[in-house]
Parts: sequence; C-alpha cells; structure tokens
Amino acid sequence: MRSMWKGSISFGLVNIPVSLYKATEDHRTSFRSLHEECKHPIQYKKWCPVCNREVERTEIIRGYEYAPGSYALITDDDISNLPLPTLRTIEILHFTDKENIDPIYYEKTYYLGPGEYGGKPYKLLYQAMDQTNKVAVAKVAFRTSEHLSVIRVYQNCLLMNIIHYPAEIRAVEEVPGIEGIAGMEVGRGELDMAIKLIEEISGEFRDDYKSNYEEALKELIEAKIHKQEVEEPADQPRAENVVDLMEALKRSLNANKEKPGKGTQPAKVAAGGEQTGEPRQKSEPKRRRRKVQA
Repeated sequence: MRSMWKGSISFGLVNIPVSLYKATEDHRTSFRSLHEECKHPIQYKKWCPVCNREVERTEIIRGYEYAPGSYALITDDDISNLPLPTLRTIEILHFTDKENIDPIYYEKTYYLGPGEYGGKPYKLLYQAMDQTNKVAVAKVAFRTSEHLSVIRVYQNCLLMNIIHYPAEIRAVEEVPGIEGIAGMEVGRGELDMAIKLIEEISGEFRDDYKSNYEEALKELIEAKIHKQEVEEPADQPRAENVVDLMEALKRSLNANKEKPGKGTQPAKVAAGGEQTGEPRQKSEPKRRRRKVQA
C-alpha cells in the first residue's frame, strides 16, 4: 500500500507521525473512447489557441481569473508556503460522539498508519479514542484544499474520513415535493405492518455484497470478445390490478414468508398513494439468448 501523504496528528502538545493511505478502491469496469469509424482510441490534447499548438504538461501553470482575461499566477511554492499549520499536520479541533455527525457529511475514506517513531503515541490515541468511544473532528490540507475531517477507530487502525463543511450541505427544504408530506397522515395499521415487514427482512451488514451490474457487464464483454450468445434478462410480470397500501404490505409479508431469507419485489406506487405490483413468482421465467456483435 503506497502512502499518499505524510505528516503528523496534532493531539494537544503531542505530535504523532502518520502516513495517509487510500482505504477504498474502484472496481468498476472502465471503457476507452473510440472513434466509431476506425475503432481507435481518441486522444485528448491540451491546446493553446493563441500559440496554436499542443502544450506539454511541463508548460502548464496555475492561474486564478480575478477579471475577464486577467489572471493571478499561483505556483506550487506559493501553495506550500501558505500560513496554514494543516499543510503538514492533521490538526484535531475537538472530540465528539460519532452520533453527532450525520452520514450525509461523509465523503472519502483514508487509513492513517503510524509513521517512523510514531507507534507508541499512535497506540495511545487509538486506545484513548476506543475506550471513550469518541471521534476527532480535525482539519488537514492536501491537494490544494483544506479539508474538514473525522478521525475514528476502525478495527485495529485509525481511519480518517474527509467530510463536507456544513455550508456545503444543501437544505432539505430544497427537495421538490418534500413540503407536501408534512400534513399527510399514516394509518396505525399500515404503520404497524410496515414496521413488521422491516423487522422481518432485517439482517446484519455483510461482506459479500457485489454489483450485479458489473457481473452482467463483464459477461457481455466476454461474449463480445468470443462472439458468443448472451442471456437476455427475464421479462418481469406486469401487474394488471391496483391494490391499496395495506394490501401491498400484506402481500409483501406473505411473499417474504414463502421465501425466507430473500427480499421481495416492491410494489410500485401509483398516483394518489395507491400501489401496483405482484409478489415475485415462485419460478423464474426462462431467459432468452441472443447473439451479440463484437
């Protein structure tokens, strides 16, 4: 695992040398952009319209446009010499209960590993946070920004989440239609049945979730490479009747009893609060196979 930043955690008068590592990796399939006519990769070139030529990476500098056509030039040395302690230090602002920070704030995740001679103070901070069940709100500057972050205990390691500043969270009142549900009333029977359904299909968060989209995409790619047939998705049965909310909940509960451990196909909500939908059939419809073009 390669370190992407090195510095220290400022904990009172204690400095803890640490290294920052990416905690996640992207497993999504990526594509190249090709020219449809000749099927060769497209090249994206950085072009200067004044000099009328391609510009190399080493010729590119950073500028802030403070007026149309006028720029303040900012060099790497300018940024590295900003009067910010967080350029080389993760500055802990305070500790708090993790429940005080809503998940909407969380963005990227990084592991914090102990740096050279930092093992003992690292372990001290880890144990103290673990026993108090606290997280640390901190600031750190890297990649041309000063980030708000949360340091927390994760397994036997300290982990840092970059989080949004409060001003970056948009107001929930901006969500279209959200104001309309304030005066709506839900029946006690419907609520009890919905709670029962939630309890019946509840379970532990597991480590075996996977993307069905990625699996289907890789299967398609393999078929394209080998000029084979691929399975088409089975047609989903369409409901012809319209049922009310209570009926949809009842059917969901019954379908869940018939298939223990498996989710049910949700009913579709129609205008006016009515729902449509049938529970999944006991047998899967046969899939059709079709040829694909390479």
